[in-house]
Amino acid sequence: MKKHRLHKKQKREILFDKKDMVALKAIEVKTLRAGIWFNAIMAICGYVGYYFADSYALAFDGNFSLVSALSCYIAMRITKRKDVSNAEYPYGYYSYENVYALLQGILLIGITFYAILTGVTNIFHFVKGETIETLKIAPLLIYTVTMLFFCAAVWLYYRQQLERSGGQSPVLKTETVAAFMDTFITFGTGVALILVALIPENHSLRFLSYIGDSVIVILISILIIREPIRIVSQSFFSLVGRTVSNKKVRRRVKDIVLETAKGEYQLKELYLFHIGSSFQVVLHLHPYFVVLDMDNYNEFTQKLETRLQKLFPNLILEVLLK
Repeated sequence: MKKHRLHKKQKREILFDKKDMVALKAIEVKTLRAGIWFNAIMAICGYVGYYFADSYALAFDGNFSLVSALSCYIAMRITKRKDVSNAEYPYGYYSYENVYALLQGILLIGITFYAILTGVTNIFHFVKGETIETLKIAPLLIYTVTMLFFCAAVWLYYRQQLERSGGQSPVLKTETVAAFMDTFITFGTGVALILVALIPENHSLRFLSYIGDSVIVILISILIIREPIRIVSQSFFSLVGRTVSNKKVRRRVKDIVLETAKGEYQLKELYLFHIGSSFQVVLHLHPYFVVLDMDNYNEFTQKLETRLQKLFPNLILEVLLK
């Protein structure tokens, strides 16, 4: 059995030229560095809003932004090293991207469940008759309007940078999801809290002025929990070595292999793995000829590699002949 292993890094032709592999890293580092400052500012605003408005929901918003700031810093450190090869990591540190996404997803799930638990606790204390401060409309209004525009701008910036990367960066995908969740939380929480704070004194729903922020946090947490769970699921299965389950992508890869190998090699098995922002294609082929022509074989693998690189920005191609 002969084994041929190739490792190339090349951007999609519609986005980068062949020698511009640093472009994706530059986009990621620039975006994450900006994200640290964006989220730090939003975290401070959330805590200040919590102090003046007596709204636990704003503290939840601040906690979410603080986690995002810390995750941006960690992601930036990973991004700077992910394509550095050495004896221990000959194909780079791409798997670290999955580790980062997994841990951030778990952290987001933890914060969300903690928010639900705290909200339920606050409601329980209110039911028991304990004193709870009412919401203050003016600080809520100022916070909501200011942070809504700020959060939306950050989310749109992340999405634009993700599009510039060709949608191939799991780090930027994770940060874009987190920014969208933050925008959704800020909008939903702010609008709902303002409506709750405007309830008249003698209205039957006046009790919401005391526990409305807890109710809103619980509802929003339930709505957004799906995204971090999806991130954790995808990252975990990538780390444990599960093949890509997307049938459309697998079909495209198989079509390219069959077209390139037509008349020369029979495809026995095909495995496709997604490791961070890299893809690994493992092929088991059976040659139709008895004597292996190395020139023909090298030409075939080079042609196959070139075609597959049009699909994947970072490619690890492994061809085994049986």
